[in-house]
Amino acid sequence: MNILLSAYACEPNKGSEPGVGWNWAIELSKHHNVWVITRDNNEPTITEYFKEHPEYKNENLNFIYVGLSKKITFWKKGRRGMRIFYKMWQQKAAKVASSWNKKIHFDFVQHVSFVSYTQPTYMYKLGIPMIFGPVAGGDNIPSALLSNLDNKEKLIEITRFFSQYLALMVPSIRKTMLHSKYIFTATEATKKRIPNKYQEKTFVLPAIGLEKLPKLSAFEKKDDTIRIVMVGNLIYWKAIDIGINAFLGLVEEYPNVELHILGEGNKKEYLQRMASKYIDDKIFFDKPVSHDDIFEYYKRFDIYINTTLRDSGCMAMMEAMCVGIPCICIATGGPKILSSSIPELQISISQYDTVVNELKYKLINLIENKEYREELGLKSLNQSMNNTYHKKYLHINEFYKKMK
Repeated sequence: MNILLSAYACEPNKGSEPGVGWNWAIELSKHHNVWVITRDNNEPTITEYFKEHPEYKNENLNFIYVGLSKKITFWKKGRRGMRIFYKMWQQKAAKVASSWNKKIHFDFVQHVSFVSYTQPTYMYKLGIPMIFGPVAGGDNIPSALLSNLDNKEKLIEITRFFSQYLALMVPSIRKTMLHSKYIFTATEATKKRIPNKYQEKTFVLPAIGLEKLPKLSAFEKKDDTIRIVMVGNLIYWKAIDIGINAFLGLVEEYPNVELHILGEGNKKEYLQRMASKYIDDKIFFDKPVSHDDIFEYYKRFDIYINTTLRDSGCMAMMEAMCVGIPCICIATGGPKILSSSIPELQISISQYDTVVNELKYKLINLIENKEYREELGLKSLNQSMNNTYHKKYLHINEFYKKMK
């Protein structure tokens, strides 16, 4: 089939949005003829990547680069003006795609980036079958955990909540949902945001995945220390403080346990103050690790904790799972899906102190019982095999067949 992939963000060796666009493009091109319509500033990176890695060049993979004149977008600086810029880009991209459709005759178009149901696309104007997604944007911090935020953080979450409803009044978004053959959402929470009249054609499929499972070298543990790790941006909704508080509740009783935190963000100093009594002794803020070395980094650890309060994906948890260590998470968004077959590792939504205590006792169970730890690590490894882009393709390909 000839597929048009709408991927505003699309770059190799990147996470988040660029990684989603790139990996969907690569996987689909293994099976179909794919034309990726993407922003023009991605061209240098993509061109250089194929020069350095010609073995990955696929004859089925084509790129259509679309840009906007600086004469009309001089006001955009970084994230300032992003929404208006993105809307203007989508409008132009749809016009360019229309001319290409006259030459190629695409079987359908699939929109994958931005990965948000609250951002517009105009690909429905092509008049060909369309898949919208996977998209995210419908996850919120559980109300029971809002009380621990400061006033600024609460305002951000309230604004986010109302913007989710206002988005459904935007004509381009409403028309996108109306004209989509299928809608895929990254989580159940986002699926619930889709209007009831479109629920029958809406399905849950996480947007992000692993390119492939890593080949790991052998690792020999040289001591009896139990090492716990948390990875992610050190920002309020990642709630690293929950992990630190749980660790502080057990560290005196279990002196052979360490907590390592990998990440940067505006909450770092606050978290370091929380950990000050044990910092560089039992609690360590690790230096940045390159993505190429992340799997080797994870091999050092016995337990992974994810405390994110509203994440539709969670690549860090995916990567930790495929190393074969048990991954405890709060049962929200993407982490809840990733751990769906391992309920023993899920922390139920509750008040802040209750969540901290539940995490503490789950950690204690894993610390005290090596066999239990290894058993749940193996379950995490087995679950990770469902997290590759190839597995996602096999799932969504059943819908492609229905669109012929």
